Amino acid sequence: MRRIAFWSPKGGVGKTTLALNFAAAVYYSGKSVLVCDLDPQQSAVDVFNEKRLPFSVVPNQPQVIPNVDFLLFDYAPSIKDIPTVETIILPMRASILDLKAVNRSHRLVREKRVIRCINAVDTRRHDERVMAMKLYSEGAHLIKDRSIYVRSLALGETVFQQNMYGSRDAQNEFKRLLARVEAGND
Repeated sequence: MRRIAFWSPKGGVGKTTLALNFAAAVYYSGKSVLVCDLDPQQSAVDVFNEKRLPFSVVPNQPQVIPNVDFLLFDYAPSIKDIPTVETIILPMRASILDLKAVNRSHRLVREKRVIRCINAVDTRRHDERVMAMKLYSEGAHLIKDRSIYVRSLALGETVFQQNMYGSRDAQNEFKRLLARVEAGND
């Protein structure tokens, strides 16, 4: 079983959106997945309660380890609650404040496999695009800003359940992230 944490010291970087869409990428690749919502806001659970997701989301960590291929943890923003799992997807925005916060906290997880994920990149903004491309060239994964993410979550679904403008590109971003996690060569 692969255990993956979506964790960042910063709030508002899209951890829940990434966790749910990554779970969908896992599910639609034919593997089993469970999302554990560790954030007190319980946003992933709220989406799950719409009863449209093809996988399960549970509040907190289950007492008994489930028999799944992927166990995902959606963490609250914090530098006190450091994930104990082997792989961390560390979302951030393409901003100097996020970069500084992530760089300061990276020392806390340096013994883990960390995949930095530049999330919601608006390529129309020059400075954001330049920073995102620099981080991408250094190995960060890139997720573009797409309205399909907001639209699908508003329906209680993921981009993998949509067939509207932007869904195919969004799905491909998560398929590439899944392939990277499975390759394990970061």
